[in-house]
Amino acid sequence: MADTQLDVATAPRRIFTVDEANRLLPAIDAIFREMDAKSARARELSDLVADLEAYWGKPVEDPVHGEHARYAALRQDLAATLQSLNEAAIRLNALGCELKDPNRGLIDFYSYVNGDLVHLCWQRGEREVGFWHTLEAGFAGRRPLLR
Repeated sequence: MADTQLDVATAPRRIFTVDEANRLLPAIDAIFREMDAKSARARELSDLVADLEAYWGKPVEDPVHGEHARYAALRQDLAATLQSLNEAAIRLNALGCELKDPNRGLIDFYSYVNGDLVHLCWQRGEREVGFWHTLEAGFAGRRPLLR
């Protein structure tokens, strides 16, 4: 006997029409712009931490080391910046879409095309949602929407 129970863990949070997905793009783009600044700051802080570690080695982790206070502050700032990036990603997902690749700006929206559950696919820089792919295919399997 086939199991027809829907797996809640894998069930889409929300099903979008193309128009509904397009209406979310300004909010999504605003969150991406916020993430850009935070990503740049995280890279800068990571480089500064790495520089201190490369120059001083393990001793910089010792609280009596002359550069420890700076090192600890940079690490704390880096952790807070990474946490705020994570919170931005959570806000994106809370809109009902799925953040697939923050670096490329890839977002998927569950939808139906020809009666099949698929992902509408949008990449940052595109004016509107114009592509879809099967749930299994991913970005490489993108096909243009016929409207």
